[in-house]
Amino acid sequence: MKASTTDLQQQLETLRLAYVERLQQDLPALLQQAQALPDTPSELWQQQATQLMAALHTLAGSAGTFGLTQLGESAKQLEQQVKHWLHAGIQPDVAAYRDVITGITLLSRLSETGAESPVFTVDAGRQPATTSIYLCCADSALKEQISIMLDIFGYANRQFTGFAALREAVAAQRPAVVIADADQPGAVAELQLIQNEQKTALPLLLVSNKTDFNSYLDAVRIGAVGYYSRPLNTTELEAGVRKQLSGAEREPFRVMLVDDDQMLAQHYALVLQQGGLMVEILPQPAHIFDALNRFHPDVILLDVNMPFCSGPELAQLVRLQQSWLGVPIIYLSSETDSEQQLAALIKAGDDFITKPISDTALLVAVFARAQRARQLAEIMTRDSLTGLLQHAHIKERLALEMLRSERSGQPVSVVMLDIDHFKKVNDNYGHLVGDQVIANLANLLKQQLRKTDLVGRYGGEEFLLVLPECTLQRAFEVIEQIRELFAGLPFSSNEQRFFCTFSAGISAVAGITAADVVIEKADQALYKAKTSGRNRVILAQPPAAG
Repeated sequence: MKASTTDLQQQLETLRLAYVERLQQDLPALLQQAQALPDTPSELWQQQATQLMAALHTLAGSAGTFGLTQLGESAKQLEQQVKHWLHAGIQPDVAAYRDVITGITLLSRLSETGAESPVFTVDAGRQPATTSIYLCCADSALKEQISIMLDIFGYANRQFTGFAALREAVAAQRPAVVIADADQPGAVAELQLIQNEQKTALPLLLVSNKTDFNSYLDAVRIGAVGYYSRPLNTTELEAGVRKQLSGAEREPFRVMLVDDDQMLAQHYALVLQQGGLMVEILPQPAHIFDALNRFHPDVILLDVNMPFCSGPELAQLVRLQQSWLGVPIIYLSSETDSEQQLAALIKAGDDFITKPISDTALLVAVFARAQRARQLAEIMTRDSLTGLLQHAHIKERLALEMLRSERSGQPVSVVMLDIDHFKKVNDNYGHLVGDQVIANLANLLKQQLRKTDLVGRYGGEEFLLVLPECTLQRAFEVIEQIRELFAGLPFSSNEQRFFCTFSAGISAVAGITAADVVIEKADQALYKAKTSGRNRVILAQPPAAG
């Protein structure tokens, strides 16, 4: 659960005060470094000057984050001066030393000028007060068609025949989604009135006979996020409902943060966590591979200048592993030199954020990158019709679950599932209707199974399910329930209504080390279900006693 905005401000203020207190130690040490530099032997001078520049670089990047903007800017100017000395390759004169030492002395005064805690505001989002769906429809046939779909898929819903009753219900309790027949008299004006009374627009799905430009434009203007023409394809409508509900169900984006300044890393982590992201701080770059395999980040945030291993070097290490070629890497640094930024980006980076960065800008940048990365990953691994894992990827996930089961001793059940007489559906109603049947079953599986369960389209009308921490008996009960729901789901084509069923075979991974073997056992059970009359679930072996 996210902390409240007040709690976040308190935590950020606590961090800021701790940072200011730390400066009381860091700045005198920095001054001693600068004062010792003129007397440093020539063979050690470059090393000591580099350390001084690195310390100023860290200070320049962190001070602004904690509200000490002027301190950060002054530290950046001093860093550039020392950097100029190093690039020139010669030790400066006494006057140049004196200017830098004086500048560092002044930094102590800037740290005492009463920095303000950075203000961070959080949009709590548009979480509905309920997950109920409101259906407003006066057409009895259309209402029955939609309500059957909602009931079968288990969506809590309330039904209204007029907009006055809908408006009153919305005022009493905000729904998650509104589905409305846009062909009812005055529908656009009534829905606009309801939307005007909301602080944030209701997710609105419209069903209509009209497909002209003006009707679509009216829909957009009243806040519609879905528009479905009649005759209604309930598969598409259910997908639209699921999309609107998926925001709360989506697993939070994962961010791995690598920065040698732990206090700054904690500040960034607080900001990102309050924005709904999961964050793991990696204090030791040497542990990067273990952390990647355990945490599976959507985005990696890397400081550029770190001791022992720079950000670009660490990024290149990550890219050596093919599994992590697609994860976005964002550099975080106070480096403002465009050539240095480009040099870092060429070495395995995707974006460059300059410190200091406002909390809101950081959250937006990271969220946008994570969202695009996950969308791209889904496109590459998911079946386009169903959104389920593709054949190769569901087998890979099965192999991983089998390894996890071997370590933990937890049961895993595997289900092979096939739609009965599917060729007749294509022959009698066409391939487009057949696709609707496949998509509806996929949606039903996603809706009925747990988030931890894995569902893949194995091929054609065949599906492979992996159910972690699930016994054979429990798997049988779950799949049997889904079988009954699917058998009651009506389909239509050219005003003809028909129903479909599926058969399934279930096996357990216990004692099996190869994914192909456990799939074969489930497939044999599926074959037995088919030859035994179809529309049934068969276990590959009886469940163990107890």
